[in-house]
Amino acid sequence: MNDAILVRADGVALDLAHEVRRRVTDLVGGTDSLVEALRVRLSRTHDTETEQTLCQVDAEVDGRRVRVQRLAADARLAGDRLIEGLRQRIAEVSLEWRPRPWTDRVDAPEELPAATREDVRPAVGWAERGRRAVLPAIARIKEPLLVWCAPEVAVRTLDAMDYQAHLFTDPSTEQDAVVYRAGPTGYRLASTEPTTAPRYDASLLTLCPRPAPLLSDREAVERCERSELSTLFYADPTSGRGRLLYRRFDGRFGLVRGE
Repeated sequence: MNDAILVRADGVALDLAHEVRRRVTDLVGGTDSLVEALRVRLSRTHDTETEQTLCQVDAEVDGRRVRVQRLAADARLAGDRLIEGLRQRIAEVSLEWRPRPWTDRVDAPEELPAATREDVRPAVGWAERGRRAVLPAIARIKEPLLVWCAPEVAVRTLDAMDYQAHLFTDPSTEQDAVVYRAGPTGYRLASTEPTTAPRYDASLLTLCPRPAPLLSDREAVERCERSELSTLFYADPTSGRGRLLYRRFDGRFGLVRGE
């Protein structure tokens, strides 16, 4: 099993990488679940304000894809959190799924702003170089074939993969939509054109009544910068398809645009 675990370390001491690999091996070897395709990534973030260690593991547990991400200023603490998170994720796969309590992690992010909220804040905190504003680059673009599934199924994927938000297509409305962590129920649903009422479990999800704003990718980045958003769901002005812009741990942006 040890040879089957791929480890990538970027800016992290090798002894820590070896320790995390050993602990993952011990954890997987002591479980009754079939854990395969293990990939571990350890990296130091290069945020302008603070430097932290990001630990991530991707795996298949009894045939279901899972991901765990943990972040901490102390590298060994990040590793500890990763191991505990993986332990919990393996246990969750074998049990009947239950909604996660809001703020169930000590390192959980603050509640995400409404994905389609009005942009009312003035521009602040823009970096300047040569008297020109510099926008953080979109470092990665993903173009997956969006899964058609019920919002409740999308929520399970959100939890299993440790996503901030999950982009999918809702078959009840045939609209692109996102689910993300938010109070009071713990999860919220937003869609590109919520004119047709989606079928969803109101005890699990709250519904964002506003449509996704029509924005270019550059306009979306600008809005995230001005309003200090960690994620933004919007629609392409030409195609009308939903897109998800999210802020990475390195301060740059990632973009998911479905096919």
